[in-house]
Amino acid sequence: MVRRKSYLYGLVSFLLALVVVSACAPNPRLQLISPNMVVVAEGETFVPPTPTPRPRIAPLSDEEILAGLPEGVAARIPGDAERGLSLTVPHNCIGCHVTDNSLVDVAPTWSEVADTAVGRAQQLGLAGPAMYLYRSIMEPNVYIVSGYTSDVMPDTYSVDLSEQDIADILTYLLTLRAE
Repeated sequence: MVRRKSYLYGLVSFLLALVVVSACAPNPRLQLISPNMVVVAEGETFVPPTPTPRPRIAPLSDEEILAGLPEGVAARIPGDAERGLSLTVPHNCIGCHVTDNSLVDVAPTWSEVADTAVGRAQQLGLAGPAMYLYRSIMEPNVYIVSGYTSDVMPDTYSVDLSEQDIADILTYLLTLRAE
């Protein structure tokens, strides 16, 4: 008898839980937000969302890209991108910055960093994207990207790197753009 009662309570509990869960389930006939959304009420019009275009470096002129850089560095650009890449090894840049978004990074990614620099330069009111990258190298704690901490990147590059080294590294970074 007790067993039958337990079985009955279990069955009732299961059916009650099933009713509650099905009541909380979304209506499959209800239209969700989508590009094909229909007008909900007479006189209303659906305006699809327009994504904000991401700034790109490709349409910028060399003058726009290099604007604001110190003359000694700007005069050396374009530098040697291969040398710039090779300089990232002994200075441990690639130990923290990655160009593959599938990897966990300690510092902001360098994947499409040239395009990213365009948007950041605009947000910060800087003359050009190269200036954003330059200041990020020379004064690494001036612009901290959200989600990362300050005082991780060495602040000795202004002493350790020559103007040619900086020009070569900037030339390399400016090649990392969307295709």
